[in-house]
Amino acid sequence: MPLPRRLAACSFIWIIACFAATIGWSTPIQPTSGVYTPSVRAMLALLATGGCLLWPAARLAYARGAWTPARVALDLITIMVAFHVVIWPLHLVTHWTAAQMVSIDLLLSGWLAVTGAWIALAMRSNVHRAAWSAAWMTIVGTGVILDAVNMPLPFPELFGPFAALLRLTPERSDFTALPVWALAAWPWIVACGAWAGVLLMPNRLPEEPRPVNL
Repeated sequence: MPLPRRLAACSFIWIIACFAATIGWSTPIQPTSGVYTPSVRAMLALLATGGCLLWPAARLAYARGAWTPARVALDLITIMVAFHVVIWPLHLVTHWTAAQMVSIDLLLSGWLAVTGAWIALAMRSNVHRAAWSAAWMTIVGTGVILDAVNMPLPFPELFGPFAALLRLTPERSDFTALPVWALAAWPWIVACGAWAGVLLMPNRLPEEPRPVNL
């Protein structure tokens, strides 16, 4: 099974673009953690946008034929590796503790795993992939809308990574253990159920004989 080289290249290009758009290349006048924290929060949000919105939209739009769960999992691993290359060094320019970084890592990695399961389900379904893509955008967008209208916790955090990411990346050091770990664990619970559904779902479409290295 070939490595998705184009996906890997696009992932790192997106990471560089996110860095340039948020943290930038110039050093602030007072380079403190308080100065960098808002930019790092914005960069994490853009990374989540790439992994949870752009990846499924592009893959469901351009992939041809049925995909096995293993091919989608290879996509997921590729994006996970690119994501982990950049996330942990951000700890050095913020006031977030190691425990907070672990919770952020678990949250975003968990939602990437959920996204991968959604793609895998769409690839093995007879329902048009555009419908799967629109449904996923609606689910993720619901969390943003609920947070915008001040819906109380935990409802916005149940739909996508963005509302939970705001809770886990405070501009002040006010880490609260229980709600944070519950938010970080939730996507992994969903991911385990979703991937179990993927493996139990019958393959209704024939596997494409020639793999597309995208």
